[in-house]
Amino acid sequence: MANQKLIGIQVGVISFLDEGLEPVLDLFQEKVGINALFLANMTFTLGTGGRSAGPLPDHGVQERTDHFRGGAFFQPHPPHYQGLPIGDFRAPDPEYRRDVDYTAWVLEAATRRGLAVFHWFEPAVPRAMQWVPGLARLGEVDCYGRRRPTVCINHPDFRAWTFAIVEDLLMNYPAAAGLMYGSERRGPLGLALQGQIPFCFCEHCCALARERGIDPERARQGYRALWEYLQTLRQGTVPRDGAMVGFLRLLMRYPEIVSWEALWAERHQRLHQEIYGLAKAVAPDKRIGWHVWHHLSFSPLLRAQWDYQEIRRYADFLKPVVYNNCAGPRFHTYLRNLHETILRDSTPQKTCPVMYDFLQLAERPYDEIYTAGWSGDYVRRETLRCLEGVNREIPVWPGIDIDIPTPPDAKKTTPEDVRAAIRGAAAAGADGVILSRKYSEMQTANLLAAGEALREVGWR
Repeated sequence: MANQKLIGIQVGVISFLDEGLEPVLDLFQEKVGINALFLANMTFTLGTGGRSAGPLPDHGVQERTDHFRGGAFFQPHPPHYQGLPIGDFRAPDPEYRRDVDYTAWVLEAATRRGLAVFHWFEPAVPRAMQWVPGLARLGEVDCYGRRRPTVCINHPDFRAWTFAIVEDLLMNYPAAAGLMYGSERRGPLGLALQGQIPFCFCEHCCALARERGIDPERARQGYRALWEYLQTLRQGTVPRDGAMVGFLRLLMRYPEIVSWEALWAERHQRLHQEIYGLAKAVAPDKRIGWHVWHHLSFSPLLRAQWDYQEIRRYADFLKPVVYNNCAGPRFHTYLRNLHETILRDSTPQKTCPVMYDFLQLAERPYDEIYTAGWSGDYVRRETLRCLEGVNREIPVWPGIDIDIPTPPDAKKTTPEDVRAAIRGAAAAGADGVILSRKYSEMQTANLLAAGEALREVGWR
């Protein structure tokens, strides 16, 4: 695959069970030109596993799986997990059998056809705490001292469990081409600005802070003050000097707010570095890369934390998420949330073009994007930014939006949207594309449009 474009698709096990493994692979290869599968074999979220979280497409079983729990769609090998306080995390859903190794099943059929298969590891676990023994004990602690239903990235047992999964997948499935890991997380400051209570202040995070000379109690006090200030803004109470000035005063009064955010960002990237190092130790020939969260297209703060110049040193490839259709309603919501708090002094109609300048984008006005989405030019710009960020030293495979669910009154995918996105990726000089989020969401016409566009740009 070194000299050809990667044409990948994200797919969950449910699609092969519902529609048949061989027929789905036939469709992928013959109608679309797929040469790589990103198999969601470690996921607890409907974002990558199960049937569609939105409208059901025109293929597959016409029954919803909103009950989806997920977990491992492989057979965990016990020696890798000895001493860890995490119980059985194989998917318990009634559609699956726990005695079947679905990863081995797909690998055998796909590699026989010459398809590359990447493990697709998405670590979001909030709901999994309800049925995986031990996970809840790894939860984050918010600024009021309450345990939260999200795991702390600094908890030693969470890191060890993550490393065990990576080791297991790479050592026991040698036919796989590599692994893609996708952690859609933001730090405490970003959480607070988007309406979520800030964390984490557990013993492990506090110990790391003290090592760096950061006072955990001051940070906790600062985030409590910030959260309460943001809540008053959401309720419509704005100080005389304005919402933004009040926010900046808090940052000056509690510089630990920014220090705590920086610590979280450092540790988040450190987790990626450690995964990469471990993976290369046990499987040096496998390709290890990252799914880069869509919110980098919206948040200058999050974008500052993902420095492609640095990340290229611990990645064999990147999948920047450039979902053009759902980007419109997603950015609309993101900006609206900011205008409920620190941007309350202005209007989203005024700040939207300024944000575009900060993000190096040129999209429609705020009042249009919810129903119009973003353009193929957005795909080109963000793909090019990533390519230039890594000095073109590693492959960049942008994720292409095909029917990612949006609210009922928001933008929906059309075949032309898919064609525009692939043209944008090709114009930027991408090394391939990954059709996203998952096959079980995609309408057939939109998937076939991807195949047509790939032929048009000369990639198949």
